[in-house]
Amino acid sequence: MLKRFLSLTVIAWLSLSVASVDAKSFPDFTQLVEKVQPSVVSIKVEVKRWGRVVGRGGGSGFIVDEDGYILTNHHVVADAETPVVKLYNGREFDAEVIGSDASTDVALLKIDTEGLELQALELGNTRDLKVGQWVLAFGAPFNLEQTVTAGIVSAKGRGEVGSQYVPFVQTDVAINRGNSGGPLINLDGEVVGINSMIFNPMISSGLSFSIPIDLADNVRKQLLKDGKVNRGFLGVTFGPIDQDKADAFGLDSIGGALVTRVLPDMAADKAGIKVGDVVTEVDGKPVRKAQDLPFYIGQMPAGKEVELTIVRDGDKETVEVTLSDANGQVVANNDSGKKELGLAVTELTPDLKEATSIDKGVIIREVERDSPAARAGLRQGDIIQKLHRTTIRNMKDFQSALATLPDEGKVAILIVRQGVGSDFLVIELE
Repeated sequence: MLKRFLSLTVIAWLSLSVASVDAKSFPDFTQLVEKVQPSVVSIKVEVKRWGRVVGRGGGSGFIVDEDGYILTNHHVVADAETPVVKLYNGREFDAEVIGSDASTDVALLKIDTEGLELQALELGNTRDLKVGQWVLAFGAPFNLEQTVTAGIVSAKGRGEVGSQYVPFVQTDVAINRGNSGGPLINLDGEVVGINSMIFNPMISSGLSFSIPIDLADNVRKQLLKDGKVNRGFLGVTFGPIDQDKADAFGLDSIGGALVTRVLPDMAADKAGIKVGDVVTEVDGKPVRKAQDLPFYIGQMPAGKEVELTIVRDGDKETVEVTLSDANGQVVANNDSGKKELGLAVTELTPDLKEATSIDKGVIIREVERDSPAARAGLRQGDIIQKLHRTTIRNMKDFQSALATLPDEGKVAILIVRQGVGSDFLVIELE
C-alpha cells in the first residue's frame, strides 16, 4: 500500500513539474490580445451579380488609420454591394471600397469616422519575421467574431501556392472561412500579414497563408492614391530551374527563372530578352525561385527602368528593361492556360494534393479583373475539376478542354473552393 502511495505521489509530482515547464514554455498572449482586438473588424457583404443579389458573405479586416481606413482581402468584397463593417464595440457602418486589387488579394475600405475614436494597428514587416516565430491570427471564422488563434511561422516566400505576385507567409495557425482579411500579428503587436487562404476546402489543416504586410502596404498606398495598382509588366512566360536545367544552361547553382516565351512588342522583347535566358537578379535582388520574378516586377510601376541579370549561353549579362503596363495582363508560368478565359492555372503539386486531400484538377493562380472568369465568380485558389464536357485531372486535360471550347456561348465549370466544397459555375464566352 505504501509502495502504491509513493508511486502515485511520484507520478503526481512529475505531472505537476511537466505542467509547470509547459506553462513557462508558452508566452502569455492575454495583454497582446487585449491590445489588438479593438482594431479588428468583421465585414458583411451581399454579393451582387447580373444585377441581382445572389448570396451573402463576409470576412474580417483591421484598422490601419484612425481616419477610418481598413485593410481586408479583395475576395471578401469582390462583387459586393456596400460592405458593412462591424467594430469591436458592436457598432456597424457602411464602408466605401477605396480600391481593390485581385492580383494581390488586397482591398482598402473606409468608414465615416465622425464621432469615432479608432485605434489603428502598427504595421511591421516580414523581412525580420523568422520561421518558428510565434504569431496570432484575429478574425471571424464561421462568423464567430473576435476569435484569436496562435501558432508559428512555418515558411516564408511561398509564391507557388496562389497568386504569383504574392510570396505568402505560411503558418500553422488555425484559420477558416471568415478569417480572410484579418491580421496576422507578431508578439510585438505588429501586423505582419493579412490572412488570405488555406488549402483544405472543408477545414483548416495546419496550412495557412498570409499576404506579407510589406506587399499589402505597398498596394494600400497605391489604392489610396489612384484607386488601383500601377503594375509593371515584363512580357515573358517562365519556368523553374532544377538540377538538370542548371547543368544544361551552364548555371553555377539552382535558382532563377527560365524564359520560355517572349511576348512581342512588350518590355522584354524590346530589351532583347530571348527564350532560354535565365533571369537570376532583378535590380541586384536574387531570383532564388522562379516565383520571385513576377513578385519583384509586380511591385514596380510601368515605365520604370529595371536592371536584369541574366545567364545566356553560360555567360552572365546585364540588361536594362523599361517595364510595360500590365493593363490586366498576367505574367505567368508556361503552364498558365488560355488567356481568353482571363485566368491562369497551374498543376496540382504533390504538396497541394496532400494539403487539399484532392488528387485531381488544376488550381487557379490568378483571375483577371473584368474577365469572363471573374464575371463567373471564379477566384484564386479554386480547383477546376471539369471544364465544358471534359473532366480535368491535370494540365494536359485542361489544355484539351480549352481546345474544345466554343467561340461564344455559356460553358459550365466545376470547381472546389475552400470552405465551400464543390459547385458548378457558368462562364459566358465572348
